[in-house]
Amino acid sequence: MVKGKQISGIRISYSSSNVFQGCQRKFYHQKVRKTEPDTDRIDDGKALRIGKAFHEVLELCKHSNSILSNSHYKKSFQNNEVDNPTEQGLIVAMVRKYISLHERTNLKVVGIEIEIGDRINYIGFIDVVLADVHGNWWIVDLKTAARLNTSLLSRLSRDPQLNIYSYFANEVAEKCKLDLEKFQGVRYRVTTKSSIKKNPKESFSGYVKRCSDRMESYDIAVPKDKLIPKKVYAHFMNLLKQMRNLENISEEEVPQNFTYCETYFKPCEYWSQCYGKTFTENAEQYEIFDTDNIGDLTAHASNVEEYEDLDFL
Repeated sequence: MVKGKQISGIRISYSSSNVFQGCQRKFYHQKVRKTEPDTDRIDDGKALRIGKAFHEVLELCKHSNSILSNSHYKKSFQNNEVDNPTEQGLIVAMVRKYISLHERTNLKVVGIEIEIGDRINYIGFIDVVLADVHGNWWIVDLKTAARLNTSLLSRLSRDPQLNIYSYFANEVAEKCKLDLEKFQGVRYRVTTKSSIKKNPKESFSGYVKRCSDRMESYDIAVPKDKLIPKKVYAHFMNLLKQMRNLENISEEEVPQNFTYCETYFKPCEYWSQCYGKTFTENAEQYEIFDTDNIGDLTAHASNVEEYEDLDFL
């Protein structure tokens, strides 16, 4: 047991399961000890802002172009601190592209941000639930990405998030007043982003159109008979048991995964807990040489003979 701190109430979600499987020591500091992150941590500011603002606009207008108004954009921009014209234009283009796709499917929104789980063991939120005119319905997950991942079609039926959502189909049916027998499966919707920036002399509408021409929105349906929700839920409960076991051991006993210290060039926010110093402080200990400043290598070596004895053949 961690001395001086009684920890309880750990539950699992899709995001926390990813952290735990990536590095248990990171999960330990984030969820068990609730350690303060390092001061030099790098936040996913832009990507997070754009994704959250995109989702919020769709939530406010209920995925309907007839309801969508400028006030929805303004509220979302304010709530997510999006004040850059380039980011604002990108979000407008993404919303328009997505709604164009959505309206072509002739599916109606019957639920938005549906909470699932018992709040004790698992908690999650489903982006949207859609149904057709016959009452057939789908659980839908919305994503934004730089591009469509070509491996999606091969792995979506085993995607942990989609499967754990479908495990709670009975709960969704009850909350949205739907017929469980008409549950069809899940839909994975991806809207890509453009990397182009707004030119100073370019109109806002012109920039939105230019962005829209460079992005796309995709809808991929996975039938329920292709999913494995019970297996995935059992896997999550096994992970939860392991998570809760961390409450009863010391920090030194918690496994570390040093291959997870940096992901997508972003260092772990608890770097100092494993390396003694922050990411920035550790980096300052070393000098980088290149072809312009390498000079005489032996001048930088503490033991010249060590270099002379090297046999490269």
